[in-house]
This record gives sequence, C-alpha cells and structure tokens, in this order.
Amino acid sequence: MTWLSTTTGRIVDLLRPDPAAIDFRGDVAPQLARVARFGGAVGSGAYSVAQHCVVGADALYHETRDPTLAAAFLLHDAHEYLIGDITTPVVEALSVHLTVDNGREVAVRVPEVRMQLSRLKSRLDQAIHHAAGLPWPLPRHTAAVVKAMDLRVLRTERDQLTVPCGRRWASEVEAAKPVPMRGRLTVWPWPKAADEWLMRLDRYCPQALNRAA
Repeated sequence: MTWLSTTTGRIVDLLRPDPAAIDFRGDVAPQLARVARFGGAVGSGAYSVAQHCVVGADALYHETRDPTLAAAFLLHDAHEYLIGDITTPVVEALSVHLTVDNGREVAVRVPEVRMQLSRLKSRLDQAIHHAAGLPWPLPRHTAAVVKAMDLRVLRTERDQLTVPCGRRWASEVEAAKPVPMRGRLTVWPWPKAADEWLMRLDRYCPQALNRAA
C-alpha cells in the first residue's frame, strides 16, 4: 500500500502523486498544523510545521520583499502533510548499519535511505508546486536561500522553544544566524496555525488558492 487518505478523503499516491489531489484548504494547511516539529519535544505544546513555514516565509519576505522566495519557503515542507516530520537524527540513524567485525562494532553508511527519502519528497513537492501553479524544481538560487533561512529558523526555534540538552547540534545549525523576532516564539493552537498558513499562501502565492477555487 503506497497511498494515503487525507482529511477530506482524497487519495494521494505516494509514488505517482497527482496535483489534482492536492487540496490546500482542506488537507495541506490543517494537516501541516497538526504535525509537530522536534518529535513533539516542545514543552509548551506541539510546535507545528505550519507555524515553522509561516515564521520563515515572513522572515524571508521581511528581508527580501520577494513574495516568490517567501512562497518557496512556505511550501518547502508542505510534503510533510503526507509523510510527517521525519527528524534529521532519525534519518541519520536509518542511514547507518551497525555490524560487528572481529568483535568490534562497525558503523557502515547506507546512503540509499537518504536518497529514497529525497526522491519521495521531490515527487510530492513536484505535485504540490504544480497544484500551486509554481515551477519545480526550484531555481538553484531560490533553493539555496530557502535552505539558509530554514537553518536560521531552526536555530531560532531550538533556542527559544526547547530545553538545552548540553550537546552541540550540527555545525551548520550552530553557525546559523537567528531570525530577529518581536518577542519570543509561542506555540499556536493548530486551527490558528492552519489559518495563518493559508493567509500566507494567499499573500505570497495567491494563484494557488485561485486554482483550487
């Protein structure tokens, strides 16, 4: 079984996703608003993927005044409405096979796991972007800008929402410049996160909702 049923009862084939099956109002926004980042390890509540995307899209627009870049950030994790937020440590752990050689434990890299996950995300991203009336893949510059902002938002979220664990995170996270904020992040209830995500979609990518109407 390689298909999923959505909130509205639509069927999305994970191997051959159809843009016509993408419903931003009924499925994407509410499901992203109910997917927790950090494996749910935020004490004040489930900090959603939808809120993450809104925070980054607004920050990017504030810095660049480019709605195209803001729209790209808003949609960069949209595939997670179907597959959830698979945390980086989980992906890293799945990419290592532990074996024993002459009585010693040896870690062997298994790159196929990361490659397969990347392909799955790309298939879903293509359908989502086509449904929104946007090209896929993203232009190289756009992808680089989105990735850089993603790290900055992650650094901000970690610093403001999680309890320090005493270990350093990946060097690219530690080196990222936090996003300037008015006050501290607070976790939105999922209905607010869904509404805010849809408001940004209408603001930065209005054709997406017009096409769905």
